[in-house]
Amino acid sequence: MASLRHRVRTIALQILFELDATDHSPDQVVARRLEEERLPPEGERFLRRLVFGAWEHASYLDRIIEEAAPNWPVSQMPGVDKAILRIALFEVLIDEEEKTPLKAIINEAVELAKQYGSDNSSRFVNGVLGTVVSRYRERRKG
Repeated sequence: MASLRHRVRTIALQILFELDATDHSPDQVVARRLEEERLPPEGERFLRRLVFGAWEHASYLDRIIEEAAPNWPVSQMPGVDKAILRIALFEVLIDEEEKTPLKAIINEAVELAKQYGSDNSSRFVNGVLGTVVSRYRERRKG
């Protein structure tokens, strides 16, 4: 059985995909998904942090994605890849609360890309995350 964090990231991916493709309210989508997916309190907190954090910082995260993959504009990127990258980059660059190990974040993102993306998604996600980590992670430590 998948870990709670993997399950939460999967739900976050689905929510962010929906938010990006529609004009639905983040609060309503999260509330609906939490009715469908019973999560323990720590899972619900993690889901809310990922979804609202990635959504709130989407324009910043998208700029970082475009810097790391200049030949692939975010507006033309598959929604699944975009949502996965937003979640992972939120965790790597912004989320100070969780302190999830970098390797775990990248592994989870690559696994989500393999499971839900296209044939090339996992390589693309891994490449973007590797580029971003090498460029931005050092700034965060400074």
